[in-house]
Amino acid sequence: MGLFGFGRKKHKKDEEAVADQTDETVAQDADDAADEAEDAAEAKDAADAEDQEARDAENGAEDSDDDDSEDSDDDKEEPEPGPWDYDEDGVDPDDDDGYISFGSIFLPIEPGMTIRARRTNEGIQSVTVTIDNSSVVVVPLAAPKTLGLWDELSDELLESQDGAKIEEGRFGDEVMLPVDVKGKTMTSRVVGVDGPRWMLQGVFSGDAATADADDPKRTHIEDYFSRIIVRRGSEPLAPRDIIPIMPPKTAAQRRAEAAAAAKNASKKPDVTKNDTDVPQSYDVQHKVQTTMRRGPMFSEMR
Repeated sequence: MGLFGFGRKKHKKDEEAVADQTDETVAQDADDAADEAEDAAEAKDAADAEDQEARDAENGAEDSDDDDSEDSDDDKEEPEPGPWDYDEDGVDPDDDDGYISFGSIFLPIEPGMTIRARRTNEGIQSVTVTIDNSSVVVVPLAAPKTLGLWDELSDELLESQDGAKIEEGRFGDEVMLPVDVKGKTMTSRVVGVDGPRWMLQGVFSGDAATADADDPKRTHIEDYFSRIIVRRGSEPLAPRDIIPIMPPKTAAQRRAEAAAAAKNASKKPDVTKNDTDVPQSYDVQHKVQTTMRRGPMFSEMR
């Protein structure tokens, strides 16, 4: 924070207003995520009841395979770090059918997932992804060039929300946030990943917030979050501003737009100038002479 100490008092009121608005946004996202998770849980409970007998029958066979599973756990690879930056080497989601684009974020596509965008008069504010009984609300935020945003934002969440606490998780310090939903208190888990001039905020709820750290119900959607790609763009934005989230586009739509843009570019006339070129655009008024006019007489020219 010392690098940006100058001008702090001048903008203190503005920063406090932005911080309050950010805290309210996080709380709203937590409410949305909790609602999504509860709805998904109710639907999943009905399906789980039907499958319980089949799972019980499989337990005997699973016991005999315990030794083999322990050996496979030893060979299990560590999850890849992420989310990723769009401009990073080796990252190219534009032509990848496995991603859907929301402009500033590229979300992986998985079978059975649901995606919901929260829209206000100011545009799309967040995108909620639900997989099984877990949900995550995704928000890309602009951040300073040299300092991360999550440390400051997590401290503010702890101060502004009663019962909030910090726990160490896969994405570093994570804020456990109690949320009241339909008369019940549920827990949301807020994480933040700092990237180059951006921070990706994720609000996990359902099994993703309460399951043990190594439980597949939790690690599955964490793996999903880590594969998200963030495109900051060059647009000037204040820290904590939402990087514009656009309506979704599939890879096929992105390819069609790129082909159309390339076709239009090939049709543009060559306007390359050289030293003898005249300006390419200017207004000239021409007056056409329609009557004959007498020229000067020889005697007048002497």
